[in-house]
Amino acid sequence: MKVREAMAKTITSGSKTDRIIDVARKMRDQDAGFLPIVEGSHLLGVVTDRDIVVRCVAEGHDLRNETAEHVMSKGVTTIAPDDDLADAAHKMEKGEIRRLAVVDQGRLVGVLSHGNLVQAASERIGEEATKGVTKGA
Repeated sequence: MKVREAMAKTITSGSKTDRIIDVARKMRDQDAGFLPIVEGSHLLGVVTDRDIVVRCVAEGHDLRNETAEHVMSKGVTTIAPDDDLADAAHKMEKGEIRRLAVVDQGRLVGVLSHGNLVQAASERIGEEATKGVTKGA
């Protein structure tokens, strides 16, 4: 199965000039711990809930004035939409990360979470388990 079949295609993102308080509100509203930061559709980095706590709150920065650019993680681990889910699982395990930005030629096209990966695997197992089972009684 390919990444594009399991990834979330609807993505809320932010810009590098967004204030951290606004980033946190977007994350709250989306019930997400991860917000891609883009310029146009080009991925610059991501802000995680941990980034906000460690790089902003713990350092005493003002959430109303600090921007995403100063808090975001750069050098984000990404994956292509046509890569196999097994490759995604390997990247997540190796990097001990729960979300991958899905990027096609530098453009953010989706996000693959650990939950997406588990759901896709469960669906595949279900499909395999029902092969050969006749419909009806």
